[in-house]
This record gives sequence, C-alpha cells and structure tokens, in this order.
Amino acid sequence: MTSVTNELKFGAWSVAESPVTIEYSLVVIEEIRHEVAEGFQRLSRGGIEVGGIMYGTREGRTVRVLAMRPIACEHARGPGFLLSDKDRVALNEQLALDQSDPHLEGLISVGWFLSHTRSEIALSESDLEIYSIFFPSPWQVTMVVRPGRGGSMRAGFFVREADGTIRADRSYLEFNFPDRLAGVLERSERPARERQLGERMERRVPAYYRAEAAAAPAPAPAPARREAPPLAHLDSGPQLLAPQPRKRRWLWLAAWAVVLIAAVVLGLRVWMPANSPEPLSLAVLERDGVLQIQWNRAAKPVATAVSGSLQITDGSDVRTVALTPQALASGEFGYQRKTGDIEVRLSVEDANGARREEASRFLGRAPGAVEKNSSDMAKLQRERDDLETEVRRLRQENQVQADKIQQLERTLRVLETRLGIDKQE
Repeated sequence: MTSVTNELKFGAWSVAESPVTIEYSLVVIEEIRHEVAEGFQRLSRGGIEVGGIMYGTREGRTVRVLAMRPIACEHARGPGFLLSDKDRVALNEQLALDQSDPHLEGLISVGWFLSHTRSEIALSESDLEIYSIFFPSPWQVTMVVRPGRGGSMRAGFFVREADGTIRADRSYLEFNFPDRLAGVLERSERPARERQLGERMERRVPAYYRAEAAAAPAPAPAPARREAPPLAHLDSGPQLLAPQPRKRRWLWLAAWAVVLIAAVVLGLRVWMPANSPEPLSLAVLERDGVLQIQWNRAAKPVATAVSGSLQITDGSDVRTVALTPQALASGEFGYQRKTGDIEVRLSVEDANGARREEASRFLGRAPGAVEKNSSDMAKLQRERDDLETEVRRLRQENQVQADKIQQLERTLRVLETRLGIDKQE
C-alpha cells in the first residue's frame, strides 16, 4: 500500500509480493512531476517521454529515494524515451560525474524513472535493456510514470525478483502521485533549490553537447550605457537633458538581435536531433535459454548492406559471425550463451564501403545454475520413471496372484460340489 506522512514528508511503496520496500521523498516526487509534465506539454499529442536517475540510500530490503537527476535524451528515434548511442555515452558519463556531486554526497544510484505518454505502466524491451545495462544491481528499481489530464499522474515501481527475473507486464501496485501538499517545499529551501536547478540544467547537457555549444559564436558585447549629464542647480531654472542619438538605440537592437539568434542556434543544436543516420536498433533478449540477437531489418543501413558481421564477446570468448545480405534480411540470430555477460556488436557495410556499427549488452545469471537445475530435474525424472516401472511390475504380479486365487477358488467349489454328490449317493 502507499502511505504519506506529512511530518516526515515521505511516501512508502510496500507490497507483500515485492522483495523490496521503497520509501520516496515527496520533494523528489514534485521534481519528477515537474520533469514529466514539462515533457508532456512539449508536443500537442502525447508530448515527449523523459527519464532520470534516482539517488538515495539502501538498508536491507528498504530503498529510500532522496534525490533525482534528469537523463539527457536527444530523441533521435522519436518522442519516446529511446536512448541513442550518444545518449548512452552521456548517461555513462553522468553516472560517473554524479559521484563527485557535493549535493549527492553519501547517496547511491537506487534506480531510475521514465514516463510513458503513449502506453500503460509497463516495461518495454528497450526499458528492460536500459534497466539491465545501467542499473543491474538486484535492489535497484524502476518507476514508470503515466501523466494524465489536469496534472494527475499514476506510477508504479518495478523490482527484480529473488531469481533476477522482472515482472514487466504490470507493476505489483500502481499509485497516484499525491496532491501538491502545502509545506512540502519550504521557503527556506527555495534559494538552495534555485541554485541546484541552475547546476542541474547545466549538468543536463552532456559534455559533447557542451563542446558544440562552446564552439558557437559569442554574442556581441552590449554597448556601455551612457550616463545622463548632471542636472544643473535648481536655482538656475529647469534644464533639458540632451537627447540620445538615435543610432545608439539601433546598436542596442542589433546587440539583442545577435544574442537572440545565438540563443536560437544554440538551442536548435542542443535540443533538435542532428541529421543522424537511421539506427540499427540492435537488441539482445533471452528466450527459452537462447539469446535472440535482433536488429531492424527494414533500416536503410541494413537493407542496403552488402555484408555484415556480428562480434559476440561471451566472457573471455570472442566470436565473429559473418552475415550475408540474406542473413541481415532475417533480422535475427540465435546464440547459446556460456556466461552471464555478453556484449554484441553489429557491423554493416554498403557497396560504397561506408560502415555502421551498433552495440548492445546482455546481463543475466550464468547458465551453470540453469544447467544444474536441469540436471537435478532430469535425475528426479529418472527416479520417478523407475518408481512408476516398479509400481507397474507390482500391479502385474498382484494381478497374477489374484488370477491364481480365483482359479483355486473355482477348483475348490468344484471339489465341494463333487463331495456333496458322493455323500448323497
């Protein structure tokens, strides 16, 4: 159930089926609400989906969420929260930089959140991929937020079970974001929060974006303000100020125009995706003990490729598989893994020699545990078969004995009948 304590300003998510209990700061919930609402309002239909890292503490089965940091996404693949290669590099960089953030001192990454504006509260394959790659610890959690009308929001947490599996189709418990409570953000907190907001917006732009922004031309300096001449002594009568030359006003307008153009150019370069090539959409999933390596066979780099290859790093073992155009057109490749850490790199090359590469990673339990379980199951199956065979043998013997008894009983009745006839005679 979900409970809210106004004095402590915390809510709690606790479900009997979940191995993890989650406590969350209502201040952080307000920050997440603002982040999701801001993305939801950016497009007229559905908005854009956003995500962020949740920081806090962990003690036993309890995870406490105390802070959040947004995750930058260039939305190169549409309004959904689908991280490109650049976004993934930036997320790795962000996780490393946040460790030195003084505002996060003593806190660890306890999971992440993302919004779903066009689907229900569930984890898609891309969500599970991000969850497994960047938040692989057993106690790290995922929160999916679904914005609604009038600022209302529903959410649900997703956790890893004791065996490492994830129930992705729905959360054990969905809950509504609490109403904005008076006193959740005290006035004494506002100056500090405003400073943090400025730092957060600066950190939100990845290093490679900041490098592009640094290369943008600096705005022209604004001309110095002209001091008005001092007024004469009141006894000398009223004095008129000298009129400002009209050209000064035009200089001000030109300076502001330069600043505005630079801001627009910088904003477009930061937030609008570049004319980037179509992604290969490489993904790695496990089905029935076999890794299914999949890619978008309709993507232009794949459809026009004359050759390709898969490089599979399974622990210390590295294997390269050549792919023909027909194999690329199938869109998938099956692989029997040996360890619980597999990195896959897909490379395609067109007729002009241009190459495209994309990588993905799978993290899971080592197959040795599965093999041991399979061996135990096979042993139990054999024992059960032996017992069933013995039961059938005993039943057959019982049936033979029963037939003999019936035969003896019939013989006895015949003898008794004959003895009765002899006595009568």
